[in-house]
Amino acid sequence: MAGIINVGGLATGLDTNKIISQLVQLESQPVVLLQQHLADIQATKTSVATVSSKLATLKTALDALDTSDGVLVRKATSSDEGVATAAAGAGAQRGSATITVGQLARGSVAGATVGVPTATSTVAAGVGTFQFQVGAGDVQSLNVDATTTLEGLATAINNLDAGVTASALNLGTTTSPDWRLELTSEATGSDSTITVVHDDTSLAVQTTQAGLDAHFTVSGFSGTFSRSTNTVSDVLTGVTVQLKSEGETTITVDDDSDKIAGQVKTLVSAFNDVVSFVAGESTVDEAQDKSSVAVGTLATDSTVKRIVARLHDLLSESVGGTYTNLSSLGLATQEDGTVTFDEGKFRAALAADPNAVAATFAGDGSTTNKGVAGDLAAYISDATGAGGAIAIHTKGLGDEVSSVQDQIDAGQREVAAYQASLQEQFTALETLVSGLQSQGSFLTKAFGG
Repeated sequence: MAGIINVGGLATGLDTNKIISQLVQLESQPVVLLQQHLADIQATKTSVATVSSKLATLKTALDALDTSDGVLVRKATSSDEGVATAAAGAGAQRGSATITVGQLARGSVAGATVGVPTATSTVAAGVGTFQFQVGAGDVQSLNVDATTTLEGLATAINNLDAGVTASALNLGTTTSPDWRLELTSEATGSDSTITVVHDDTSLAVQTTQAGLDAHFTVSGFSGTFSRSTNTVSDVLTGVTVQLKSEGETTITVDDDSDKIAGQVKTLVSAFNDVVSFVAGESTVDEAQDKSSVAVGTLATDSTVKRIVARLHDLLSESVGGTYTNLSSLGLATQEDGTVTFDEGKFRAALAADPNAVAATFAGDGSTTNKGVAGDLAAYISDATGAGGAIAIHTKGLGDEVSSVQDQIDAGQREVAAYQASLQEQFTALETLVSGLQSQGSFLTKAFGG
């Protein structure tokens, strides 16, 4: 420190620096213990955050199974995918229907009947307009003049964003080019027909293909359906059909057992991830020579352990019905707290009574039975949400970190003051001894040695 001369035992012969260091080290022991305690709290706080993240992953898996539609994922197949393909979504019901496609929906095309030699050739003799209309929409108008090129006109039409795509195409060859303007409607259906309203260009643009609606029949329905697009999602509930060609195909909707089993596997994996992590961080291991003990970051954390215990309770709860709990569906809890999944048992139950399987996970629609997945998801939301057990626990750990850090800071200030005091005392001792030695040497000489 400033103003203190550290002579390091030159007069006394003592290693004063070492003595001071050892004394300071002893004085610092409470601070060292506090620092270790702080590291332990911070490690626990990090592990609690990890548990919270893993619980969020578990809740995502549960959310996928907390409705009947979520559990009973459906798949749709087509007997002839050349005629139509199908995809099942929420609300799709088991069954089959035959679709006969008489006509596909198509867009409209308008093209120039007169070509020009290059894409940059001008297409108007003077000032005028080019006007067109898509179905019953607004008339679109562009100004043209003697400088308007084929390429420029196509770009200007595209910039209108009017539901058509304009292109400059060479219908000829490299040696004998024949560049034409072509307009294609972005939508399909009879209301997408492009009509040329006014044309002051030299291209003589005309409608070459009118838009058409799709026409098809569905078994069980009388009459013919007409749609402006080949993608149909409003005829078979929850099923989207993509018409491909004229012909007949049968669309069949059934439970997608592979996807359903996959969702349950995801749930089991997420649950086990939480349990295994907490177990791994809750160990207390003594060294072979019994000189030390390694304590896991969650070994003494009662909050997290209560949460895991509650998860187990809810997972094994009875909800009534044909399959009273998840164990009856092949999900069994082991001695270590993890869950195994008997996929064969689950698939057998799914085949025997899919609605009962769904009720076990998602409830029966009543306010009293939300199913195992619903109850677990609700509990995790409460535990991890604002004001929940995890949030309160995390705040408590944070407050403890701040408190211990304040104690460390105060302790370090005390140690620094103690070290300064020792240095001052030992310096004074060295100065005193040095003075006595000088006096002794003087007296010796004075009395003739």
